Amino acid sequence: MDVTLNQLEALRRVARTGSFSRAARGLHVTQPAVSQQIAALQRALGVQLVEIVRNRPVLTDAGRFVAERAEIVGRQMEVLVRETMDYRNAERGSLQLAATLTIGNYLLPGVLARFLNARPYVVPSVDVVNTAAAVRAVSDGVVHLGLVEGNVHDENFETCAFARDRMALIAPAAGHRFSNAASVQSTDLRDEPFVSRERGSGTRDLGYQLLLERGVEPKLVLELPGGEAILRAVEAGLGVAILSERVVDRALAAKTVRAIPIVDLELERSFMLVHLRGRTLPPLARAFGEFLCDAHALDAPVKSS
Repeated sequence: MDVTLNQLEALRRVARTGSFSRAARGLHVTQPAVSQQIAALQRALGVQLVEIVRNRPVLTDAGRFVAERAEIVGRQMEVLVRETMDYRNAERGSLQLAATLTIGNYLLPGVLARFLNARPYVVPSVDVVNTAAAVRAVSDGVVHLGLVEGNVHDENFETCAFARDRMALIAPAAGHRFSNAASVQSTDLRDEPFVSRERGSGTRDLGYQLLLERGVEPKLVLELPGGEAILRAVEAGLGVAILSERVVDRALAAKTVRAIPIVDLELERSFMLVHLRGRTLPPLARAFGEFLCDAHALDAPVKSS
């Protein structure tokens, strides 16, 4: 049985207009073309759909039965076309992201709210993981885009910087030898107990790598999976930590911790958007990437204490 959408649409138009000529005008075809589509549909279904009564097409009972269902198919096709246009214009679909904890918890919610404001039919999906896991999710094709901390040195990825982030040494606001310090040198941190993120975290990789380059190996006394937990540990006096000022801005304002500059370390990094080189991004992912990397408004400076 060879039934086409064109045949069903011809019957649908004839049922609506009661005329081959008006149906033809609506379809932008000739009247004989409409008649041919109806005849082909009748042959395919094996039933008579239209009778000519007083030179006008009249639907048979079978014709009305099929026309009702052709109307349903036609409406579904209209929805399909409309939604596909929305998809093409990055106004509909799923947005699959992987973001690091710092970005996912402190930057991405506001960014997504702005991006989705004019896109009510977009469904975002965000995996909040560490940098290594976010890069792996992009590489494995689990997500379209990764939002990570620091540079990704892998030629399989394309990257762009979409914001800057400043990090700081965090110590308890009182009762610690750094609580009243205006600044410290990296050598002052030798043998200092550190509370740290896990391996694979961009926060840990940057801060500790810079200390190692100065000949200072951080003394790790506790590893925790997120900045908030580390912040609580520092407030409790378990050690110091290097964290993004985005993570600790409220604690700094509340004066439960202090941010102390390490004068011989440049604790600044970029937040990077990454995607797999050569992979064709869906329109929505491409639009989000352009929004991030072209807006520049996201690169607002972080206030220091």
